Amino acid sequence: MSEIEEQFASIYTRNMFLEVRNQITRSEKYNVVRHHKLKASDICTIKKYLSKDHPKRKVTFKRIEKEMSCDCYWLETKGIPCRHVFAAMKHLHLSDIPRNIIKNRWLKECKDIYLSSPDAQRRFVNPNMISSKRYGGINSQANLFLYYCKKSPKVQQRGMELMSTLLVEMQKMVEDVGEEEKTINGVVLEVHDGIKEPHPVATKGRPPQSKSSQQNSSQKSAKARICRVCKKSGHDYRNCKVRKRKCEESMEEDDDDFE
Repeated sequence: MSEIEEQFASIYTRNMFLEVRNQITRSEKYNVVRHHKLKASDICTIKKYLSKDHPKRKVTFKRIEKEMSCDCYWLETKGIPCRHVFAAMKHLHLSDIPRNIIKNRWLKECKDIYLSSPDAQRRFVNPNMISSKRYGGINSQANLFLYYCKKSPKVQQRGMELMSTLLVEMQKMVEDVGEEEKTINGVVLEVHDGIKEPHPVATKGRPPQSKSSQQNSSQKSAKARICRVCKKSGHDYRNCKVRKRKCEESMEEDDDDFE
């Protein structure tokens, strides 16, 4: 499986390649216990070596479409091929990776692919990157157009005529697109019928209190403090006169004993 591993290393990012390599390593513990060959596909039953409780998995390989799928649905949930797929590829002696198990979002050139695809631009979340990509693509052609327009008055006049016609056409296209599609910060978004805005959900917090509970809490907070020395209200332990007087008396007694 070294060839398959090298192919993934050349196209996938480092983090995702480590995930795929982990699945390739784990595929060594699995064997093909049954190979059912049909007219246009191969069905391999995969089982873990020396494991009685491990469930069997079926991997289907379509020879015409060059596609593989597994009933564990690891590819659909995680986005990377599972160890059962690699075990089937080893059994079928496949040297090339099936195209359907390669996800564009894990590729090294993922940004270039998504920015150059009109459908992907609809789902892209960064409007500045999309605008820069579009501007860079048209800027070189516009500079070449201006270069030829300045060569002679005849070419300049023809260029002005073409530019006027093109601007009117582009303005009309922008107005038509604005009626059918909606934009947010310059990014065109798809309008999905039947999908509505989510309902607002109240966040967790302190439950609302009734007026009676609020009055009781205010009464409790307004309750006078009681001194723990003289048991009277209106002052606390530090400002108690009885305590101060007792302290003074005890200090006088200590002075008498010292003399």
